[in-house]
Amino acid sequence: MKVLILTQRTIQQKAKITSDNLRENLKKLNFLVSDLSLKQYNYEFDVIREKFKAKILVYFGKKGIKTFIQGNNNSRVFKELESIINGTFHFEEAELVEPAKYIGSDESGKGDFFGPLVVCAFAYDTSLMENFLKLNIKDSKQLTDTEIIKIYEKLMENFSDRFEIVEIHPRKYNELYEKVKNLNKILVWAHSKAISNLLQRFDYKNVIIDKFVHRTKEAAEKAFVNKILSEKNLILEEKAERYMGVAAASIIARARFLKWFEKRKNELGEVFPLGASNFVTTKAQELQTQKGIEFMNDLVKLHFKNFKEINK
Repeated sequence: MKVLILTQRTIQQKAKITSDNLRENLKKLNFLVSDLSLKQYNYEFDVIREKFKAKILVYFGKKGIKTFIQGNNNSRVFKELESIINGTFHFEEAELVEPAKYIGSDESGKGDFFGPLVVCAFAYDTSLMENFLKLNIKDSKQLTDTEIIKIYEKLMENFSDRFEIVEIHPRKYNELYEKVKNLNKILVWAHSKAISNLLQRFDYKNVIIDKFVHRTKEAAEKAFVNKILSEKNLILEEKAERYMGVAAASIIARARFLKWFEKRKNELGEVFPLGASNFVTTKAQELQTQKGIEFMNDLVKLHFKNFKEINK
């Protein structure tokens, strides 16, 4: 695996992600948090609780990222804030090294009973960073559905040549699962297909895939050995959405997944729930009673325990 160079732009990108994550977590802890502001050498935002107000500054430099607090350091809230930042969000100088250009891949829908499985691969390089920061590109799980669709439309408008999508609708998904009896095999095939299609236009050496199997890194990478050319530098790890290219792929995949639900709502007049909870099972049972099992083949993943619960 090649040694990858950490650029100043990459450090700034990581500072943006650090700032966004910190803002979201402080909101959950009942701090009032201002919008994020970009300065010459740092990102900053204000936090307020009770009568206490402070400014959080996230600096990006050659040695990495440093986070500071400006405020009354004798305040109880300041000490709490300091503990949160230094304890939960302690960043070493050796930051994550992101390739200058790579293909990032992620999926959506694998844990949802209703709907398709969607995989997207995105060809990213550092020339896109400024635009991506403006678009607020980050892990789709940190965005609302409305934000995801809005960003997706911008990506479609400006970067449609940079991504490939493999969208497996329920009927086709069920046919594939019946043959291979393994979700991970379907995911390997879908990621490999999207990446291979994109490699025809972007001959990048680095490929980053959000790890979707709970096995050793070596075993997970081995699953792709016959699918991705051996000369590629494959990075397969959990929470890979912290890479900009993977985050973009996650947004596109999620948007296409959501659009399937919107289309079915318009066609069938039905709102299908997300996830695989008991509520989802109840909704599916109502639909099957009204429409029959064959109708469900176009809507759900039949190997889920939800379907077995309905038909036991």
